[in-house]
Amino acid sequence: MQFTPYLSFQGECREAFETYAVIFGGTVDLMAFSDMPDGAAMELPAEQAGWIMHAHLGLPDGASLMGADMPPQFGGEPMAGMSVAVTLPDRAEVGRVFEALSPDGHVRMEVGPTFFSSAFGMLTDRFGTNWMLMAQASA
Repeated sequence: MQFTPYLSFQGECREAFETYAVIFGGTVDLMAFSDMPDGAAMELPAEQAGWIMHAHLGLPDGASLMGADMPPQFGGEPMAGMSVAVTLPDRAEVGRVFEALSPDGHVRMEVGPTFFSSAFGMLTDRFGTNWMLMAQASA
């Protein structure tokens, strides 16, 4: 079994996923609400037509990250109460990813050693995604 995080945005999904593709590698597939066939389209204000109905980031190791812009008029809310936990190969990679995600975000815990990892840090990026980054345990 594999769990795949599905992130919720309000108009920032395209930019977020294009940013995550640069940071983590992989390929982004996007489907906008405006791509839906006639008759299937939800009634959306013009400013939401280009919002993303479904985003998929396929990573080189086979993992995935998914998300969408969730229109508030249909009950959508931006992310709250969740974090994406990522285990990276070493301290250097944790530092690289942390620095790449942190501009215009909020650092909740600087990267540093803990009793469970040689490098662990937490932040919220500029898109509102909460991240927990840690180095893989040494064998």
